[in-house]
Amino acid sequence: MPVKKKPAKKAKLKKHPGGRPTKFTKEIKVKVEKLSRRGFTDKEIAEIIDVNELTIHRWKLKHKEFSKSMALWKEQADDKVEKSLFERACGYSHPDTKPQWVETTDLVDNVLVKSGKWVYADMIKHYPPDTPAASLWLRNRRPGEWRDKQDREIYGKDGAPIEQIVSFPPPFKTIEEWEAWKKKCES
Repeated sequence: MPVKKKPAKKAKLKKHPGGRPTKFTKEIKVKVEKLSRRGFTDKEIAEIIDVNELTIHRWKLKHKEFSKSMALWKEQADDKVEKSLFERACGYSHPDTKPQWVETTDLVDNVLVKSGKWVYADMIKHYPPDTPAASLWLRNRRPGEWRDKQDREIYGKDGAPIEQIVSFPPPFKTIEEWEAWKKKCES
């Protein structure tokens, strides 16, 4: 009777993940978050850090915390721009300092000597409402009422569709026949 051989044990090899090592590092994460804070899009960020835009999307899927922080920074940048646009549309004021040169004259040994110094004056700077900013704000916030393209629909009698009649003239042998047909169409 033949003896059954036991199968040989296979050596366990570490499975290689394959592909190129990731460029995602702590430094890249910090750089991407700074760029997001400044309002850059994913495509622009990818170009700056020299990766494909799809790589940025993959990193967002793989690193949830990274994705959340990027979204948060972008949202904060959008909020800042929205606030600035609103202020520009409505007009606003803010405190400012204006430097002014003040000349002085002194009498030194019976000679007039001109001199001066810089004085900083506190003031309130005012920006009036800006019509293009207001228009942009309203077109985006209330597009049904303010968009540039207005949809107009034309109806026939009692809301029915417009009836369009197209007729082609028959062949005419004389000008009189053509003029008679023309009068008939006009009436």
